[in-house]
Amino acid sequence: MNKGILLVFLTIFYAKVAFAHEYWLEPKKFWGQIGEEIPIQLYVGDSLVKELEERAFQKDKTPVFRLFSVGEVFDLKALIADGAKPVYVLKPKRDGGYLFFMHRNWSYITLPADKFESYLKEDGMEYIIEERKKRGEQEKSARERYCRFIKTLVQIGDIKDETYKSQTGAILDIIPMENPYLKKLGDTLRFQVLFEGKPLSNRSVFVIHKEVGRRRYLTNRDGIFQMKLENPGLWLVHLVLMRRCNCKDADWESFWGAFSFGVK
Repeated sequence: MNKGILLVFLTIFYAKVAFAHEYWLEPKKFWGQIGEEIPIQLYVGDSLVKELEERAFQKDKTPVFRLFSVGEVFDLKALIADGAKPVYVLKPKRDGGYLFFMHRNWSYITLPADKFESYLKEDGMEYIIEERKKRGEQEKSARERYCRFIKTLVQIGDIKDETYKSQTGAILDIIPMENPYLKKLGDTLRFQVLFEGKPLSNRSVFVIHKEVGRRRYLTNRDGIFQMKLENPGLWLVHLVLMRRCNCKDADWESFWGAFSFGVK
């Protein structure tokens, strides 16, 4: 390959990897039976295009990793070795819903003004662009800290319960208002977004599917939005909320939410 072409290719490739920023949990299958082994994998990428390979479990970055099922809560962090791939293997012993919740704690980044503004536009945070203008900071680099709240839902057998709406304690929480696995292709599904336990109104939420693409919704006054289940397979609901932070190492802090589920 021509060295110039190779250099351009590598530049584009590594730039894409550097800005890949959605984390999600992805079961090998969303529907299973008692006794099956279902790996739960952690990925990072853009619009469900995965960066290289699955991520390993990081104990120091994961203050909380829990499994909710039929009214019970299991502390998975205590059971999993640091560096484990996949991050967990589900071996269900009863029918019902299995909700996984992972909290990844603070990471830090500094971005130049143009890159920061592009990222804000991409993730629906125009309100931060306006705030930076009011502060006279639109040409200033931005120091940000961010944390993540990641969920996925697996259905075992035919018993549909209310595990899907378990209270995880997440600061930013994406909660289905109906059981996704009672829905069929073509149905609509409502979600409510909570921030610090209260409905998050008038904020952008993105729904991602490999074939459908990336669609943007806006929460109403009750933090609710509605999507259509128009294609089978993996769906990812994703949003980022940012606010000013008077911290030692950051001027802004962001909270990233993700909820993945399947449709058939």
